[in-house]
Amino acid sequence: MKYSLFRFIDVIEAFAIYLICFSTNLIFIYVQTLDLGDSYILESFLESIIEYQLLINIFLTFVMIVFHYQFLNRKKTEISCRILVGDTMVNVVIRYILNSLAILVFSFLLSLLLNFYLELNITSNLYLVFIFIIYILISAGKVEKE
Repeated sequence: MKYSLFRFIDVIEAFAIYLICFSTNLIFIYVQTLDLGDSYILESFLESIIEYQLLINIFLTFVMIVFHYQFLNRKKTEISCRILVGDTMVNVVIRYILNSLAILVFSFLLSLLLNFYLELNITSNLYLVFIFIIYILISAGKVEKE
């Protein structure tokens, strides 16, 4: 990641946010598959939280969108300096996309291991991956505008 816009702390932060999104989604799925038996109080409590699953997932994906937006705003000067010293905008954009996708894929694979361990369906996390990929491609346009 020598030529990357991402520094170590940025990678850790993005990885953590992606992992929180995927893990929260997995927890919701896992809670839905639990058989609580005679525990009506616990079951009604968990159902009241599961009702807001979509809103919580949207909020967490919004947090990731805000991270990318703030990240690119912090890197405006660095992008300009890279272009001044001879780097091309196409290379900067491609490296940004590849690094963002690498962080996303690594966090998804880690959540996928947890998914297989808990024997849960992976389709909802795949939806999140597609949403994040679309946003990474959209935010790459913001890199180009800087």
